[in-house]
Amino acid sequence: MNIGPLNTKRPSSGLTMRSFFAIVVFLLLLGWIQSESLDQFWDYTLILCAAILPAVLWIRLGTSGIPIFPAVCLAYIPYFAWPVLSLDRSMRAYDLSEIHRSAMTVMLFLLVATAAWRLVVRRTRGVNASISDPADQAGVIRLILVGIFAGVLFHAGIITGWVSWFGSFFGLLRSVVLTLVTVSFFLAGVSRAQGFLRDDSWVAAVAGMGLIIVMSWSSLFLVSGMLFGLAAAFGYISVTKRVPWASVAAILALVWVLHAGKSEMRNKYWSQSYAGESVSVLDLPGFTAEWFETGLNAIVTGETGQNLLDRASLMRLLLMAQRMTPTDIDYLNGETYALLPSILVPRFINPEKPDSQVGLTLLNIRYGVQTRESAALTTIGWGLLPEAFANFGYFGVIGMALLLGFFCAGLERWSVDTKILSIPMLASIANIMVMINLEADFINISLALIQSFLSVVIFTVLYRKFFIATLRGKSA
Repeated sequence: MNIGPLNTKRPSSGLTMRSFFAIVVFLLLLGWIQSESLDQFWDYTLILCAAILPAVLWIRLGTSGIPIFPAVCLAYIPYFAWPVLSLDRSMRAYDLSEIHRSAMTVMLFLLVATAAWRLVVRRTRGVNASISDPADQAGVIRLILVGIFAGVLFHAGIITGWVSWFGSFFGLLRSVVLTLVTVSFFLAGVSRAQGFLRDDSWVAAVAGMGLIIVMSWSSLFLVSGMLFGLAAAFGYISVTKRVPWASVAAILALVWVLHAGKSEMRNKYWSQSYAGESVSVLDLPGFTAEWFETGLNAIVTGETGQNLLDRASLMRLLLMAQRMTPTDIDYLNGETYALLPSILVPRFINPEKPDSQVGLTLLNIRYGVQTRESAALTTIGWGLLPEAFANFGYFGVIGMALLLGFFCAGLERWSVDTKILSIPMLASIANIMVMINLEADFINISLALIQSFLSVVIFTVLYRKFFIATLRGKSA
């Protein structure tokens, strides 16, 4: 198959920049309306401007490859900027000077990372290529359907429990399958944008992708399904250079409703799972309908608990770390990072290796966010920035910013002018889904990046050896 590079060059017209400018103006107006004081609006604006700067540079200065770093920085808006506006109960415990200090810390982190990113990424011409050959298009459609089918089987196996047969190799299986699923969602977005994923193939792809998302949500965790959907949206946007606002609005409304009913559903179904009962595949339609109805009732009655923006807030953890460290709690001095080597050992080699959440558990217990009992049930994510400050203060913030900027820039340069089904492009697609999950700490991001890269290599070798060989045999 001769599939050319993905069209990731800067748009020739000013349409994208005008659309992006309109979004920025809207976000600023939203901040002005929601702010209770000029100081609050100023702190929000500091984070917002630092977060959108890489996207502006990518559009205006022209860099090719997958825009990993701009996408990661935009994720800092809901995680750090919007919480400044919402000021939930946990954040109201901090005065304006503390909030301003944290906003300046976020801005420092993003600006240092942006500087490091621009040192590596240079202006490049890029290539305007597409999947135009009918045989290539047919091969990509088959790949999409195979990946979606594998994802459906895997998630059905998790629900039924048969994946436990893989024992200590479950982690490897999970990494390979979920990487394939992520790539399939991305390619579905690309193919739909270019117009050759249509008719029965499009219906089958949508049905399969919807089923995967619903099955992933049956665990009552929303993040995995959201990342799958985001992969498809990112593939579509990378080609069309425009955001499908109607679809995005519908998905956000759905997530809002499901989030509102999540706590009540967890109280009901998690207690059942501990009693030996669980949701089966046949129960999914009723389970989903019940969850949606529960969320709507919670919204109508106003009993939604923590809203979606407050739940996504990492700003409160940064505020807490900056207030308590080092006056009440000493710096960790890299203690969470030092756990990484033991985590990297495969479980089939060391069955007693620590859980990948051990770093987050250490942070949550140390700062009193969770007890050992609550940490055993669910984990609260800290993200790279609060974790860096808890370890080394501002030195950690600057060091992690440099690492983030250089790493993302390296991935972007690696994916420049490469074929869609090449290792650099597939690794970039898989890794961007890892990087935009800002709640993940250094250990989980490092582990996920390594697993996704190895999964891409395994997938690419198998694809070239068996899938392409089959197509060539049929054509011969």
